[in-house]
Amino acid sequence: MRRRLLHAACMFLVFWDSVVPNERECKEVARNSNLNLTVKYDLRSFVADTSIQKLVVFKDRIYVGAVNRIYTLTEDLQLLSDYKTGPVFESPDCLPCRDCKDKSNSTAGVWRDNINVALLVETYYDDELFSCGTVSSGVCQRRVLADGLADVEVECMYSPKTNRGTLGCPDCIVSPSGAQVLNIESEGIVKFFVGNTVTSSAPQHHSISVRQMKETQDGFRFFSDQSYLDIVPPLRDSYLIKYVHAFQSGPYAFFLTVQKQLIGPQSFHTRLVRMCSSDPELRRYVEMPLECIMTDKRRKRSTGIEVFNVMQAAYVTKPGAALAEQMG
Repeated sequence: MRRRLLHAACMFLVFWDSVVPNERECKEVARNSNLNLTVKYDLRSFVADTSIQKLVVFKDRIYVGAVNRIYTLTEDLQLLSDYKTGPVFESPDCLPCRDCKDKSNSTAGVWRDNINVALLVETYYDDELFSCGTVSSGVCQRRVLADGLADVEVECMYSPKTNRGTLGCPDCIVSPSGAQVLNIESEGIVKFFVGNTVTSSAPQHHSISVRQMKETQDGFRFFSDQSYLDIVPPLRDSYLIKYVHAFQSGPYAFFLTVQKQLIGPQSFHTRLVRMCSSDPELRRYVEMPLECIMTDKRRKRSTGIEVFNVMQAAYVTKPGAALAEQMG
């Protein structure tokens, strides 16, 4: 009789242990069933005529970089103005930012869409918007910001004399294959840190570089031949580095990249690149692998680990109180 009671008690404990979580789940389902799923939300939206590549928020305006267009929006996504950036007719005998429409009948030239690669705001001299695209060898255009962009004078950041030197083309900022640009002002000097995905079809671009915006604001200059690093030419088409994000933290400039772990294998991983933002040269360049690891602790016998090693996007912000406490 005593054995039967113990057996029944064990069965009851096992049964109760399995019932309690289910009861909790039922209460959660009942709580969710009270939600009104028929409510329609009025979400503000903006539809561009072409695909969007970049977006910058400055003061109470939103600037959107798209194919052949730059839009200015209000905070509630109302269109204020748009500026046409392309298509652009390009010819081998026509310098960047020059009007080559008179040569449009030439068989050597071609009309190209201007895909926005970089869009950023610089405030040291004036509140200025810089846009760099896939035309004109990645040369940027500068606009002093006002209520809109329609009537703003556009300055081309290209100086033919500067770009004929031994250091290459400092005004050729972005590669058509993709780039990240970070602008930093220190001690009265505006620097552009640039990470480019380079290929053999665009030899004028450096993989990673720092350059100074000239005080005349009509172009850029390299500080020296130590102001840039390059992938050796034979590997430019097989070892591509994608620059995903760029940001400043304290005295450092950072880039996040996705690239092959080694030259041969096809496995990729993410790297964090760090440079001193005050340096005119890349003498203190450091990079390290970065991985996101998820551990499944619900399994009793073994711990499941998943490694996410290819970054898709990034955003930098200060942690809240709860996260900061967890991180120690």
